[in-house]
Amino acid sequence: MMNRKKRQRVKVYANGETAVVGLDDIEIWDGADLALLREVLNELIEKDAYRAIGVNLHSVKYIPSGFFGMLYEWYEDGIRIILQSPQPNVEHMLWFRMFFLRQPDGSFWLNDEAVRHHTPGEQVEYHRREFTSEVDEEQEPVDSSVTAPPVEPAAAGVMMAPKPLVRSTEPLVNTEILPLLEPAPVTP
Repeated sequence: MMNRKKRQRVKVYANGETAVVGLDDIEIWDGADLALLREVLNELIEKDAYRAIGVNLHSVKYIPSGFFGMLYEWYEDGIRIILQSPQPNVEHMLWFRMFFLRQPDGSFWLNDEAVRHHTPGEQVEYHRREFTSEVDEEQEPVDSSVTAPPVEPAAAGVMMAPKPLVRSTEPLVNTEILPLLEPAPVTP
């Protein structure tokens, strides 16, 4: 259980069926802040039975990626995750752009439907299309019903069978360094 002073940094309020949590004007969250948030949010979910939680990000300029992992665990357990008032720095973080959808009220809800059932190849294409400018204009979108063209085994990272050994008449050891490999005589 956290001490009273730390808990005073956390602001908690109910907004309908959603419990909303925020930290005092802390701009950069660290591991201790995440532990504090985890404890408070877990209490709201487990003890108070909230099925929707919100986090007020009004003053936060940087959040460790562990924050997203923490929220995503609850999302997978059926908890609705809502982020409120994120700063532009947070909105530009890859995990935010990829998994949070803006709602009419200005909040952002966690939603992974855009990538949930994609194959790894489709996920790579999705990332390229949505989050980089590397998409080739001539390249067509990935269609999961079409099989990929055959790939040369070496290009795909597949180990090739070794070529058969051919007998050689050359020595296996470089004779110039052979004296260096022999143990030095021991003198009593």
